[in-house]
Amino acid sequence: MDLTASTFIILYLVLFLFGAVIGYGIEVLFRRFFSAKKWVNPGFLIGPWLPLYGFGVVVMFSFCVLFLVVLPVDWPIYNPIANYEGRVASGPTVYDLIPICSMGCSLILLEFLAGIIFVKGFKVRLWDYTNMKGNVLGVICPVFNLIWFAIAVLYYYGLSPFIYQVAKSVAIYLFGDSSTQQVAHFGLLFLIGIIYGFFILDLVKSLNIFNSVKRLARDSGVAERYEQLKAKQKQISAVSAARFYEALPEALKKQIEKREEGKQNKKPSKFKLWLNNLILIDPNKTKTSGNYDESGRPIKEDKTN
Repeated sequence: MDLTASTFIILYLVLFLFGAVIGYGIEVLFRRFFSAKKWVNPGFLIGPWLPLYGFGVVVMFSFCVLFLVVLPVDWPIYNPIANYEGRVASGPTVYDLIPICSMGCSLILLEFLAGIIFVKGFKVRLWDYTNMKGNVLGVICPVFNLIWFAIAVLYYYGLSPFIYQVAKSVAIYLFGDSSTQQVAHFGLLFLIGIIYGFFILDLVKSLNIFNSVKRLARDSGVAERYEQLKAKQKQISAVSAARFYEALPEALKKQIEKREEGKQNKKPSKFKLWLNNLILIDPNKTKTSGNYDESGRPIKEDKTN
C-alpha cells in the first residue's frame, strides 16, 4: 500500500500511544519491586501513559526504517523485512552499529532532556540517579545508559520486525488497501481521537497541577508551613515513642538495645558490596528526599536547582 504523509502521522500516533502505555506498565512494576518499593504513578500524568517511552518507540521505529532507506543497498545491515527497499534479508553485521548507536544515543538524549525539563522547570524529579557514579544532574548515569543501549539492541533484533508488521497491518486496517480491495475502518480512527483527547486533557491538567504547586510554594508559603507541621509531628511522635520505651520492662529494653546495636554494627554482605560495585552505586552519595508522596504522586523538590 502507499504510505502517505497522513498515514505516517496516524502510524506515529498509534506507535506513540503503544509505547507510552507499555512503558507505563514497565515503570510501575520496576518501581514497585526494585526502586520505590511501593505502588506509585511513575509519571507526571494522571493516566496510564509515559510520553518518554512513546517518543522512544517512535524514535527507534524511525531509525529502523530510515537506515533501510538511506544507507547504500550493498551495505549488509540487518534486514528483518525481506526485500524492503530492494534489500535482501540478512543477518547481524558490524554495520548494524550505525542504527543501534543512533537509537541508543537518542534514547539517552530523550531521558536527559525530559529529566532537565522537569527538574529545572517544574522542580519535580520523576527519577533519581544522584547516588549513581558518573551521573549527570541525577537524570542520566552510565548504568542506565547501558540499559538504553541494551533496549536498542533488543528492539532492533527482536522487536523491529514485529513492530513494523503491526504498524503496516494497522495502516492497512485503518486506511484500506487498494491492491487487496480491503476497506478502511474509520471507526478505529475515531477511537484513537477520543483516546488522544483524554491524553491532551490529562496533559493540560497535570501541567496546571505542577504550576499550581510551584505558585503556591512561592506566593503563599504553604511549603514552609507544611515543613513546620511535619517537623512538629515528628517531634510529637518522638516524644510518644520515648515515653512508650520508658514504660517497657528493663529486660525487654536490653533486648531491644542489643538488637539495635547489632543492626548498627552489621556489615553489608559481600554479595551486596559486589552488587553495589557492579551497578556503580556511590556509597558516599544518597538519593534526594523521597520522590513520591503518600498517594504515590511525584512531589515538588524543596531546593532550587
